[in-house]
Amino acid sequence: DGLSDILQVNGHVYPELDSETAKTRESFRNPRLVYRNLGNGRFEDVSAQAGPGIAQQKSSRGAAFGDFDNDGDIDVVIMNMEDTPSLLRNELSTSNHWIQLRLEGTRSNRSAIGATVRVEAAGKTQTKPVLSQSSYLSQNDLRLHFGLGSATRVDRITVRWPSGMVQEFKDVPADGLVMLVEGSETAKRLTLPR
Repeated sequence: DGLSDILQVNGHVYPELDSETAKTRESFRNPRLVYRNLGNGRFEDVSAQAGPGIAQQKSSRGAAFGDFDNDGDIDVVIMNMEDTPSLLRNELSTSNHWIQLRLEGTRSNRSAIGATVRVEAAGKTQTKPVLSQSSYLSQNDLRLHFGLGSATRVDRITVRWPSGMVQEFKDVPADGLVMLVEGSETAKRLTLPR
């Protein structure tokens, strides 16, 4: 739908807290929380409906977001203290559309870190930066994912590269991975390996 939801992971850093639980009523492990963006600055707690991967209590230290299975939706890897990481695969079916953008710098750094991308589709505008960090001990997928709702095309993509160059790409089809190369005039559709 193009609205950014919130996933919160947390936990104490001292497992010894669990041995004191009877006294403090606190636990080393905390529940994960998911908030669905309703728009206009409002969020709804949907943690109880989000499945066992969210309900499971862990001492989580960070999260990395990306389309790990290349099916067009966002999955999450959560880093857990003194435990294995958790992979939460998004298996929801939806009729909403999306686009992923992979940027490649030529004058800027190759990973395009520091670039800002604006996507305009069906009268809505979204802006995201390409960052080199995301959460504690975590790195998001460098591909940018934009939810488009019912829009089947992106009207305009504007990229502000770290070099200062600004480029526009118009009328880009939805539901796929698109490569944008600094200085190139065309948006190249890529095939996602599955």
